[in-house]
Amino acid sequence: MIKTSPICAVVVTYNRKELLLECLEALCRQTSPLDRVYIVNNASTDGTEQFLQKQGYLDNPLFQLITLDSNSGGAGGFYHGIKTSFEDGFEQILLMDDDGFPADDCLEQLLVYCEHNLCIGSLVLDKNKPNQLCFPIRLPNSSQVINTLDDLQKSNIDGMIEDVIIPFNGVLLSRELIELYGYPKPEYFIWGDDMEYIWRLKGQGVKLGTITRSIFYHPRDLEIGTPMFFNLMRFNDTPSKIKLYCMSRNNTANLMKYKGKLASLVFMLKLSWFYTFTAPDKEKLKIGLKGIRHGLQKDFSNHQEFLG
Repeated sequence: MIKTSPICAVVVTYNRKELLLECLEALCRQTSPLDRVYIVNNASTDGTEQFLQKQGYLDNPLFQLITLDSNSGGAGGFYHGIKTSFEDGFEQILLMDDDGFPADDCLEQLLVYCEHNLCIGSLVLDKNKPNQLCFPIRLPNSSQVINTLDDLQKSNIDGMIEDVIIPFNGVLLSRELIELYGYPKPEYFIWGDDMEYIWRLKGQGVKLGTITRSIFYHPRDLEIGTPMFFNLMRFNDTPSKIKLYCMSRNNTANLMKYKGKLASLVFMLKLSWFYTFTAPDKEKLKIGLKGIRHGLQKDFSNHQEFLG
């Protein structure tokens, strides 16, 4: 068992108490034990706190509940969780949402690769089809895409896929990086806050890596990566207005800051094509373009109108 001390986990939850229970049970089984688990309750309305009390977690000193006054989205949840754990003195923080869970040796395998100026994450597998990656990985400087464990085996990679990370699903974040580069942006609400943070780290020369023996399970969203433009491109469609708006706004802001105006223009054309030709939807097109406009303006004050 490999252990550096102290280490905690941050789990952000909103109205998914049954899935949260699966996640917490997996954290209790870690072969490298955690020193604390912060549960960030994003003002859930499904009785999450009472459920945790009934299950005995609130009487367990390993667990600490952080209940927010209002739903601040995944971005706000991770901001509060990381900030609290950092201020409490933890050296390593394992990050995840409530709908995923780590394999029993997930943390142990991550700790093998802890080193200066490195941010590492787990290989994220589809919890319902565990031979498949939940989020396909394109190998750096290559056209090869890893979709399954069989693809990974054929690639002859055993250890770390460099320059690739799937945030924030089984990501181990060090205190050193937080000290240098701060917290995720809570104003993003959802979708894109994690990528902004990873791009922020990468832009400062931090190395990234996916540890292939560290496994994290997560349900696969079938609408992520919908084929478009004669199967040459993919687009992250969603039936949720708030997710569509935040994805459009936050991705635009990220691209402008880290990739430039041309990348932002390409995204705008991609979204317009998708909702005009691939999956025509005037309402979604309007929401997406509104998000893009606010992203260009760096205006993060309007997502509340899409909460329902």
